[in-house]
Amino acid sequence: MAVRHSYLTYRDTYGFPVSSSGRQVMLRVGAIGVVALPDALGAVVQNQLQPEQLAGPVFTDPSAGRWFFLLDGPPVVAPAHHVLLADAGARILARDEEVTLPVLSEASAAPGDERRWLWPPGYQLPQPAPFVTELLAAARRFDLRERSRALSW
Repeated sequence: MAVRHSYLTYRDTYGFPVSSSGRQVMLRVGAIGVVALPDALGAVVQNQLQPEQLAGPVFTDPSAGRWFFLLDGPPVVAPAHHVLLADAGARILARDEEVTLPVLSEASAAPGDERRWLWPPGYQLPQPAPFVTELLAAARRFDLRERSRALSW
């Protein structure tokens, strides 16, 4: 019942392109862009976005150690930045790829499914371009911190 409720809420209330499969609700990337970041980088990016009021829905999958950011369309990143983002562990999901959304009632999630909303949907999805700007800035700082740690050994 909770999966059906989640599916209907995502589809009818938020307008997300979703499907349901067993005990999961799947979001198809396209009209909504999705960026997956490692926990540490995700926290940095979210902290940068909030004061600028550029933050949108974000959920976490603790078992994967990732934060998932939903955007109003897929982000476009210049090829020159692909290596930086890959080195930082960032992944922009491709059009038509699917991601499993958290069930809205955590008590009804499948056993072992730890996905949960950090900032739930319910407001406008952020535009991709400002998100990418903040992501690149955070990835550069993140990369510099990691390099300085590695060099200090």
